[in-house]
Order: sequence, then C-alpha cells, then structure tokens
Amino acid sequence: MLVVVLSGPGGAGKGTIARALVDGDARLSLSCSWTTRERRSDDAEDAYVFVSRPEFDGRLEAGGFLEWNEFLGCAYGTPVPDANATRDLLLEIDVAGGRQVLEHTPEALCFFVDAPDDAELRRRLLGRGDAPDRAEQRVVEAARERVEADALGYRRVVNDVLEEAIVEIRDLIDAARSSS
Repeated sequence: MLVVVLSGPGGAGKGTIARALVDGDARLSLSCSWTTRERRSDDAEDAYVFVSRPEFDGRLEAGGFLEWNEFLGCAYGTPVPDANATRDLLLEIDVAGGRQVLEHTPEALCFFVDAPDDAELRRRLLGRGDAPDRAEQRVVEAARERVEADALGYRRVVNDVLEEAIVEIRDLIDAARSSS
C-alpha cells in the first residue's frame, strides 16, 4: 500500500486537489483522522472519528497513529492503516505530521502543494475570507513550512493551474505504483 501525503499552506488548494485525486482514482482513499474535539454543527458525518481523550490516548499508547498532534487542547491523529487495506492512502496533513509519517513509513510519497508566490497565496487567503492579519500569519508560516518540507524531501507542486497540479500529482502517484 502506498501512503501519499499532501501538505502545504492554507489557501494553496490541497483540499481541492485531495478531493479530485480521490474522486478520480478508485485505488486511493482519503484518511479519516481521529479527534478529541467536539463535533461542530457544520462537520460532515465522515469529517473525523470523534473519540474521548481516553480512547485517543489508548490508541496512541498502542502505536496506533502514523502521526498526531495537539491543537488548542484537542488531539488529532491519523490512524495506522489496516494491514489488509486494498487501497492506497492519501493524507492531507501539515509538514510536522508529514515528518512523523516519514519516520513511520519512509517510503511515503510526500507533496508540498504551494501557491505560485506569496502575493497569490495572500490573495487566495483574503478571497476565502481570512482576516488580513491572519492571512499574513499564514504567509509567514508557509515560508517556514517550505523550508521544512524541502529538508524532508517533499516534492513541490505549484498550484497555479489546478488541473495541471492534479495531473502532476496523479502521474507521480502512478509512477510510484509502477515502481513498487
């Protein structure tokens, strides 16, 4: 089974790309993370597996997550795939999570989806409703993540033309499948 990681700054389009990849490839499934946060009214039914903190901690102690983190007092984790899984697994996670995945699964295929430049990233963030100060924080964080992703050997995919970015990633996934 191939593990594919999509990381990148907010506004780069990784969620859109992830959905297109999964929708267009019957051999690929999107991982469903566990979380200890409360379900929100706008959460899709399959957005997360909502669990108690003791349930999460028990799975963590048993080595049941490829990666995990804590954010604002809530835990989030990507479960280790079932050994009998028949489909490849796509994870949409941050670079810090990608680092953990690579420690567990060094052969994972990691992509850093990025906007063409910071001005375009800022424009996209503002266009989706981020406040100007929040957009600036995300642009600064994107620069830090690029450095970390490069150090980890991520392949950078610039999402300038959405369909071209999808095809580029799909072709690299197909090539990885062919070589394994």
